[in-house]
Amino acid sequence: MNSSRCFSVAIAALLLLAAVAGTAAAVDVSGDVPQSAQVGAKQQTQFTFTDPFDGQYNEWTLRGETELTDVSWVVTTYDNTGAQVDKRVLNGQSFDYHLNATSGVTKVTVDLTGTTPRVEQWSYDPAQTVTYATFTQAQRGGSSATIESWDGVRPYTQDSQRARDAIDSAAAAIDDASSAGASVGDARDLLDNAKSAYDAGNFDNAVSLATQSKSKANAASSSQRTKHWALIGGVVVVVLVVLAGIVWWYLNQRDTYDRLG
Repeated sequence: MNSSRCFSVAIAALLLLAAVAGTAAAVDVSGDVPQSAQVGAKQQTQFTFTDPFDGQYNEWTLRGETELTDVSWVVTTYDNTGAQVDKRVLNGQSFDYHLNATSGVTKVTVDLTGTTPRVEQWSYDPAQTVTYATFTQAQRGGSSATIESWDGVRPYTQDSQRARDAIDSAAAAIDDASSAGASVGDARDLLDNAKSAYDAGNFDNAVSLATQSKSKANAASSSQRTKHWALIGGVVVVVLVVLAGIVWWYLNQRDTYDRLG
């Protein structure tokens, strides 16, 4: 196969992939998913799929998955008049629901109910996350395309959130002090230790270290401001002395001129 034919085949493959990607994205889904979720708390979200067959296959399987626990899914389909076509209650962390255009379905809602799972390994940065929901368009034969995935939801407890807030506050104080030209090495070391304590799940220690870090940063910032104003004061004194000298010289010269005159 010559290079021109190889190039043509490659272009055709790319166009085919682009067409498939464009088709997969044609299913629109919306849902109000939280950015963070308290561990052990009940979560509820309704996802709405509009025009499931607009530019899509006439027959496909809607697949849903989640890392929430104690999960139930309520799948409801509607026709173009808003009348309910079907309703199914499914349990478990995943489900499959078959869709066929001949049923007259124009809208699908999926009500997800579940509980935020426990965190096995904490991490300050990057923050630990759970997959709240992922929806896939699946075809016979095994091919599938992701419709949408909400996989960046941060789980937290009251203690972990308190520690994260303390670390965030200390980091902001360090940034402010550093911007002012203060030396913040000790504060940064304490902040790093606070993050390590957070990652280990030792939130009380993380709060204590972060609080110390913030105090160090604020003290360094205050010291830097004192030095700054002291320097300005010194400059002002020098300027005043110079001006006084000039005035004295001028007056002295004028007196001398008057005596000579």
